[in-house]
Amino acid sequence: MSDIGFNDDVKAYGRKFHIQTASQRAKGTASVEVVEGGRVISKSYLTYERRSENDEAKMESRIRKIVESVHKENKTELELLYVIADKIDNMGHAASHVKLGLLFIRNNLTQDAIKQFNKAININPNEISAYNNLGIAFIKSKEYQKAVKILQKAMAMEPGYADVHLNLGLAYHYERQLHKGLDEIQKALSINPDYLIARYHLAIIYLDSIIIDKNDKQLPEPNVRVERAIQQLKTLIMLGVNGMVDILSKVQKALIAKDTESAVKQLLSSTERLFPEEFHNIIGVDFYLKFMYGGRGLSRRALKKFEMNLLEAIKIQEDYADLWNNLGIVHLIQCRNLFLQALSEFNQALEINPKFAKAIKNTKLVEIDGKEFLILLKEILK
Repeated sequence: MSDIGFNDDVKAYGRKFHIQTASQRAKGTASVEVVEGGRVISKSYLTYERRSENDEAKMESRIRKIVESVHKENKTELELLYVIADKIDNMGHAASHVKLGLLFIRNNLTQDAIKQFNKAININPNEISAYNNLGIAFIKSKEYQKAVKILQKAMAMEPGYADVHLNLGLAYHYERQLHKGLDEIQKALSINPDYLIARYHLAIIYLDSIIIDKNDKQLPEPNVRVERAIQQLKTLIMLGVNGMVDILSKVQKALIAKDTESAVKQLLSSTERLFPEEFHNIIGVDFYLKFMYGGRGLSRRALKKFEMNLLEAIKIQEDYADLWNNLGIVHLIQCRNLFLQALSEFNQALEINPKFAKAIKNTKLVEIDGKEFLILLKEILK
């Protein structure tokens, strides 16, 4: 059986994207690529069950359905991003632009994210999260000087915002102003000593500074930088970061072999797995936008996917409050959808028997409660 593939173009905002999805039967995976102008914007993978089938035609049909479903889902997601962008363009709601910008960042559409954050700032010049996330977007687009400038502005507005100090520290790091980078991240930790990912980046900068300039006179000697990096990683183990013991072991082995570059690569490649909070926050952002503006974006399948993602995340970080909060939102939306399904079923009963008293009564009750659920969810998602 040959591999199965699907291709589609998506036109939005005068732009043209191409989505291609293909099975890789030997690996039991399907890959999804989003391309614009010959540039791969994003690539993701799905693993599917490779159970044996006596009937090869049935196996091919099953895999085709999986690949086609994944393809349609990703196409719909991309289209929906721009549908939402169009809806909020003239609403004057800065927070919605910030949230949409975060989704654009997650989908590697950095320039779109920059536009959304700038729109938010134009609407509300005091929207500190817009400045902070604009700085992140500039870092991702490798416009480090712009990132430094906008984050400095944010810091002047809100000196006690640990996230701004962290992101300014990262921008300085990439600008190779290493002592400034370390100083800003240490300020972030002085504001929030439990800021785990700040400790992690502190370790990265200490090690990377040895590669960039081991003779930097504004920094301690290289052996001291190594000691400080290791101390930060050990502190993260003590604070209970899952997977950190294994990462520290690999980093130490690389350092013993005098391979600092491999140690830094190991830390960088493990960041999202060790600190998945950013991804989990995006789930909540996705909910907000799809529920408020997306219409068809909250299908039963989409909700189930959100639910499974959150349950899986809770297994890893059960003490992360936002995960439980977002899971509660999922379940409330599922409840509302069941109300709407019940309304449809009561109406079906009335089509069969328009004088069915119980169905008439139940229809009225569900219509009232369904509206109350909608009001409740909108209040929760504000």
